[in-house]
Amino acid sequence: MREVGSGKAKSEKRKAKSESRVPSPESRIPNPESHSPVRQRPRQPHPPAGKINVTPLIDVVMVLIIFYLIVGKLASDRRTKVDLPPSSIGAADDGVAGLTITIQPRAGGGAVVLVDGAEVPLAGLEGVLRARGVKESGRLVQVRADRGLEYSAVSPIIAVCRAAGLASVKLVADRTEGGGP
Repeated sequence: MREVGSGKAKSEKRKAKSESRVPSPESRIPNPESHSPVRQRPRQPHPPAGKINVTPLIDVVMVLIIFYLIVGKLASDRRTKVDLPPSSIGAADDGVAGLTITIQPRAGGGAVVLVDGAEVPLAGLEGVLRARGVKESGRLVQVRADRGLEYSAVSPIIAVCRAAGLASVKLVADRTEGGGP
């Protein structure tokens, strides 16, 4: 036994089922109320493990360069101010750090001897050179004498360096193009 109205109802049910399988254009628009509050992000490929971001590295290197430039400037400013004699001959400064002996004119006459910025009497200079082990270490010794001093104020310091066993002493001068006055 077949019911007359039931066939039509079944076909409508099938039609409704098939329509529900194919989404309509309006059903493709996301409804914020129908979705969960957590949204998944699209997957992005991870960068390779060996790749390093060099921007922070460059920043650090630049800061270090600036730091060392400032420290170098401060270290050179810390040297005792001496009006060096001019010279157009001789080798340029090679930048090797060593022991610096500075000879400055004294206000009342004579000369003041400074070893790396500390005043040393002429009689104690040989002991200071031996105590610092200048001969054994092979450190460079530079003599910086003021241009206003006579050579007679500089020659005793060179003689003391020779007595301490130094084979060579550099005399520091300002480089000029045309020579001294």
